[in-house]
Amino acid sequence: MSTSTIATGGVSERAEQVAHRHPAFVTAARFGWVAKGVVYALVGVLAVPIAIQGLQADRARDGGSQASQLGAVTEISQNSFGTIALWIIAVGLALYVLWRLISIMLPAESSAKTWATRAGYLVSAVTYALLAWTALSFALDARNASGRKTEDAKVERFTRDVMDMTAGRWLVGAIGIGVVGVGIYFLVKGARASFRDELEPSGVGPVRHETIVTLGRVGWIGRGIVMGLVGWFFVRAAVEFRPAEAKGFDGSLREVTETAIGPFIVALAAVGLIVYGVFCVISAPRQRLKGAD
Repeated sequence: MSTSTIATGGVSERAEQVAHRHPAFVTAARFGWVAKGVVYALVGVLAVPIAIQGLQADRARDGGSQASQLGAVTEISQNSFGTIALWIIAVGLALYVLWRLISIMLPAESSAKTWATRAGYLVSAVTYALLAWTALSFALDARNASGRKTEDAKVERFTRDVMDMTAGRWLVGAIGIGVVGVGIYFLVKGARASFRDELEPSGVGPVRHETIVTLGRVGWIGRGIVMGLVGWFFVRAAVEFRPAEAKGFDGSLREVTETAIGPFIVALAAVGLIVYGVFCVISAPRQRLKGAD
């Protein structure tokens, strides 16, 4: 990693120093992007049958693997090589979490944008730490993986508990609006390719830099669609005061297929998630350690 490629794109001086002093860490942590990409690509693959079912007259809303991060980990656990793969995924995601935590701790100007970025990194770190723990627990006890609660069941339970609190209904609505906001942010990030400054400006093997950026555009837009759907169902749960209306990734995609254009939206999201997974894997060698500035 050269000084010129690290120093460009607004990357903090401290990030540059960390990258130079600990190149082995940066190399290892990039493996976390590969693990993250594998999970997202599998979520997209699991979403494809949902879109196909939505186009059929005899739609099957139930059955099959759940198209979510938890569902992806569960699917991996049910293969013959599952235990080894789960260990690899768990270690990779743990490295990705470490990457995000260091990004949070790097000094930067105190501004609303900086703190919002740090908050996003923190949410990302917590999310993937939980997913890494799930992968590890499945690896240690793969036989019980299929018996775990689905993501939708956990979301409904969480929503029900929050609604039991004072002003819980408003809090659920606020969460939904926040998730929709994240979805819009992802869509804009994909459309503007603002993730460019997180990448070193060079290709990977035969894959050109601009090709990687194009994959990123499609992938971030796919993530934005899914997050927007999840947020919408949280808002609907609050408006109708029905915790069961809140959905995770899988439930949101299945519910949307009940509308006329829903299957096409799900198909677009599925392709986007698969492409995002490919983007993470291919771009891993070019991911920069970047602070919140």
